[in-house]
Amino acid sequence: MIKPSYSVELKSNIVVAKIYGDWNIQTDIAYLTELDETISKVRDTKWALFADLRGWQVTEEVINYKHNNTIQLARHNQQLECWLVDSTCQGSHIQHHIENSGVIFRKFLVAEEAIDWLQLNGFYF
Repeated sequence: MIKPSYSVELKSNIVVAKIYGDWNIQTDIAYLTELDETISKVRDTKWALFADLRGWQVTEEVINYKHNNTIQLARHNQQLECWLVDSTCQGSHIQHHIENSGVIFRKFLVAEEAIDWLQLNGFYF
């Protein structure tokens, strides 16, 4: 079992999140709280979210936890979201949140491709 960890940073107008390890509900709630606090700093301008999910594992308990169906981040002025993943099915249990938001969303297996896509759309680290 790998200890769960996360970081959330603001780089220019990109919210950069890194989540890693064997996730649990307490870590998930703490991460979402910090993510929302960071997003609140850029809501008044155009912004993007870059999430590095490589090495992130979730249990059935976390997948089936009720907040995964009900939680909504305030995505005012969000233009793009991209996830760097180990496989294209990673994060599928939460993917509906971004897909239902109307924000342009893509997953990438290669970091350089994700960064290129962000830059192509006007977001630079």
